[in-house]
Amino acid sequence: MTTSSSPKLLETAVVIVGAGPGGLALAADLSSRGIKSVLLESRTETTFHPRATLLGARSMELYRRFGIADKILAAGLPTDQPYAVTFATRLSGHVLHAYSSPSPDDYLAAHETMESPLRDAAWTPYFKVQIGQHALEPIVRELVESQGESTVMYGWQFDAFKQDDTGVECEITNVETGEKRLVRGAYLVGCDGGGSRVRAQLGVRYTGRGAMRRNISYLFRSSEFLKYATVGRANLYFMFLPGNFGVFTNIDGGNLWNYQHYVLDPNEDRDAIDAPAEIRRAMGCDFPFEILGVMRWQHHQSVAESYRDRRVFLCGDSAHLFCPTGGVGMNTAISDAFDLGWKLAANLRGWGGEELLESYEWERRPIAFRNTIAAANNADRIDALMKATTPAVEEDSEEGRRLRERLGKQVAEFTRVINSMGLHVGYRYAQSPVIAGDGSAEPPDDYRMVVQSTWPGCRAPHAWVSPHFSTLDYFDGQSFTLVCSDPAIDVEPLAAAARDTGVPMKLVHLADPAIIALYERPLVLVRPDGHVCWRGTELPKDPRALWLLVTGRKNAAAAPAAKAGAAMAVAA
Repeated sequence: MTTSSSPKLLETAVVIVGAGPGGLALAADLSSRGIKSVLLESRTETTFHPRATLLGARSMELYRRFGIADKILAAGLPTDQPYAVTFATRLSGHVLHAYSSPSPDDYLAAHETMESPLRDAAWTPYFKVQIGQHALEPIVRELVESQGESTVMYGWQFDAFKQDDTGVECEITNVETGEKRLVRGAYLVGCDGGGSRVRAQLGVRYTGRGAMRRNISYLFRSSEFLKYATVGRANLYFMFLPGNFGVFTNIDGGNLWNYQHYVLDPNEDRDAIDAPAEIRRAMGCDFPFEILGVMRWQHHQSVAESYRDRRVFLCGDSAHLFCPTGGVGMNTAISDAFDLGWKLAANLRGWGGEELLESYEWERRPIAFRNTIAAANNADRIDALMKATTPAVEEDSEEGRRLRERLGKQVAEFTRVINSMGLHVGYRYAQSPVIAGDGSAEPPDDYRMVVQSTWPGCRAPHAWVSPHFSTLDYFDGQSFTLVCSDPAIDVEPLAAAARDTGVPMKLVHLADPAIIALYERPLVLVRPDGHVCWRGTELPKDPRALWLLVTGRKNAAAAPAAKAGAAMAVAA
């Protein structure tokens, strides 16, 4: 019991520490389910530095549920511009290799026509979107605040926690006034980055390769950048010049830029580097610009040894650190949040058991290894090519021409390898304790392409049902969805078992032969997060046992009383 001199106590269901992409996504997901949260952030505002700059197709699919996909597209680079990447000696030097992918508009055209000549458009409604974290965070923050379920507290620092059998109590401090408060929730989720105080108090260490190459990021403004960059307009420019290895990123379409300088020499003093001189040297001449910020950081391939201690969870960079090659770091954090959100909500609502909470680590930690290793391998490849580059690469000599030709071929092969749509969309939960496997062979996990499948654990396949309506839109995040393509099957026993065990479920009937073929089985059960958890040609012999398994209550003595109401039918 608090006294008049004790810090004020704020109570909620879930305490979230950190309002980066993972924390904001988790607050939005919980709010969409009517779950109260307190979102703590020591910064007084959303981030100023772009940091991560690529939002993958799967993240866009997840944000589509909240109706903010169009806002995100509008806040990124112009949607009519192709996603272009140039590899050059300098911005005004020799082009080694260049390629471009279709623009977001090219993909969005399929929303209307339901068809596209683009291969990737058959797998997802979205292509990757280049948007800085600084532009994404305000959009999701506005969403969270409009939902009205989360108490958003910027300028409050998390200090420490203590947990017991019923909840977690956190000590927090206002960074401007020094005021102390207590926040108590049933659960605590640390989304507070690589320097996570939550992870530190848990005593959880990272495993993996750890810190790798050092980097310096220079954020600068220049309205004349493209005038001087004679190698042409691009989203990304990789620099192959000894002393100036790195990448320029187009942040807002032409005025705001970030130069990520690769410090390949481990003995180089980062603090002694002359930032303006580095940028001018990479350009190849003097040009007008204004440096807005400098950030020193390191590549990582690091995954937390565990993701959970009783009522405390780790999410996003608190659980894993990346190399940015492949653009999967921020997107892995967002997917963490959408995996954890529905499970916390299910537990708090009474129809999700202990095994469901345990499954968060079983599902997301292998994906963190998969993604961090893929990104680190990409970084190793690009570093190896840069380290092998000599000053002769700029010479107008026979040696220089041969070197550029050879390097261009190597870079072209590298770009083929790092095509990452499968990395973003094709992940699956192969060893989850709450997925009912059917013994069939796992489809290929190819980082370059998506093999759409209803193999249990995979993200349910995308196909256009009607203009602007994807099969993914059936999975609204609020309930399990039974996809049925055989009207002769009586699904009422499964629906009745859902009601009996308190699980929200809706029914979707498929009629389109192409979509029926894509879904591979006449019965496919999809979780609230859009992943398949069971499929079959007929109903399970014990429908109740299936529901207890997929909601993490397989070992529970009894299921709670029904809370979800009757199953709903949706015609396709």
